[in-house]
Amino acid sequence: MKRYINHIVRSADKRVEHFLKTQITDKRRPDYGAMEGPVLEAKPAIYMLATAAAAYCCPDSRFFHDKKLLGAMNLAMDFVGRMQRDNGGIDFPSCNFNSAADTAFCFKRLIAGYRLLERYEKDSGEDMTAALEEKYLAVMKRALSMICEGGFHTPNHRWGITAALLQGAGLFAEDKESAKRLRERAGQYLGEGIDGNPDGEYAERSTGNYNAVVNNAMFAIYEELGDESYLGYAARNLDMMLYYIDPDDTIFTQNSTRQDQGKADYADKYFYQYLYMACAAEEKESPYSRYQEEFDRAAHKIIRDNMERGDLAPDCLHILMLHDAMSRYSFKGYGFVETYRKVFHESGVVRVKNPRFGYSILREKSAFLFFQTGSMPMSVKIGESVGSERYFRPDRLREENGAWILEAELESKYYLPFHQPPATSDWWKMDHEKRKVLINSRMATRAIIKEEEDGLEVSVKTEGLDGVPVRIQVCVPGDSVLENSHIRLNAHKGGRLVLKEGIVRVCAGDSAVEIGPGIGEHAFSGHYSGEESNGGVYTICLNCYSPFEHKFRIRVQENENGR
Repeated sequence: MKRYINHIVRSADKRVEHFLKTQITDKRRPDYGAMEGPVLEAKPAIYMLATAAAAYCCPDSRFFHDKKLLGAMNLAMDFVGRMQRDNGGIDFPSCNFNSAADTAFCFKRLIAGYRLLERYEKDSGEDMTAALEEKYLAVMKRALSMICEGGFHTPNHRWGITAALLQGAGLFAEDKESAKRLRERAGQYLGEGIDGNPDGEYAERSTGNYNAVVNNAMFAIYEELGDESYLGYAARNLDMMLYYIDPDDTIFTQNSTRQDQGKADYADKYFYQYLYMACAAEEKESPYSRYQEEFDRAAHKIIRDNMERGDLAPDCLHILMLHDAMSRYSFKGYGFVETYRKVFHESGVVRVKNPRFGYSILREKSAFLFFQTGSMPMSVKIGESVGSERYFRPDRLREENGAWILEAELESKYYLPFHQPPATSDWWKMDHEKRKVLINSRMATRAIIKEEEDGLEVSVKTEGLDGVPVRIQVCVPGDSVLENSHIRLNAHKGGRLVLKEGIVRVCAGDSAVEIGPGIGEHAFSGHYSGEESNGGVYTICLNCYSPFEHKFRIRVQENENGR
């Protein structure tokens, strides 16, 4: 563990270097302005302060008890104090003002920085940070008033707020009336019940971001209340996350309901969470002991791979320094779950991974199939322009004889005239709910996905309405090379072709697949209104008129390096 802690410390030092370089000394402007956007914002300074406090208090850091750093931290806290609203709120100025949730997220880092300064300076017997600690306390006390009285937008906000309320009640316990008020408000949130299902999913299904935010809040709530049930939510989510790691070790995010959807990131932000739970599971008679081995292996893989890639370590030095067991932990294994076949029934997601490839099947999504071999991702959609609908979005998913069956129906709908003249001729003021609707045709679509040794067989069949120009879209990386016995094509993002017959080989990076056979009954590229953009990928189209049945395969091939 020592070499990984050294890596985390060195990364913290690099972040502190940036912190010192971005300090603003022009007194006509705020003293600190390390912002990620074009507007002044306190949050980046607050988050950086936790890292700076860790480096200042860490004997292995080259900024240990550095006077210049201490001065910069004082200036940064002065800036935070000026940016804080009179009601205690800390804005997220891109969209959230007077926001209890964003203030709570800032409180999380503020209390971490304060606890580090208080603990390490108390242990050293010196009092160099007393003035800085007072600034922390002043900002946090004002913030708690806003957090207690404010509201939220999204499910995860509730738990960030709850964690801050409970932490604040403990920090200012001597003010009994205020602490009681904070705990009562936290109790109202907790009374709603945590939105974690038995599979470990939270409501937002945000594998790339908000899962980690909620887990962090569960840790804090557990530490303040001593109720291990909150650790259970985090443990189940972290177990679930192991089935959302793709073959290239990035996180599958396509089922997220938030802004991380479609973003491929490594699991670095989960490192300290796996380590935290590995420590908890290691304790005698822990109810989470069954997770210990897999969490140990995951934490070790995340931090070792991060170091070997040459990336900055996860920004978690302040967390390790506040949890002695995490700093002393010794890894026993290494690696993610190598093969799995997991069904998440509530969210309608199938996740499969084997030594050659992985794939995901999603209910109620236009991109209903994702396939990946090595670092080469692909997806499949079916374009169906009928009325206001543009895509096949399967609302039914089931397994039958080892195959996955997805189904949906489209209706061709038309408004009919009112039986009685409406009260107005203004279209926008008419009550169109009172109109009768004519459904004059329907089209049923079924996709069947069968796993084979070297890939997938996909069968698509439509019945009912005839003459619809259906587009099976296989989306491959925009920098791919496509070839067969007749062509060699350098693909480009946003481009497309119709594969009229035969097979095409697609090469990208260290991977290659074959797709086909093709079919090209038409060249319709989609409706001009409401069509989703495939701008970031290259699209191979297999085009048919309904009704039809077409079967094609995606097969993993050896590339030039002999994969």
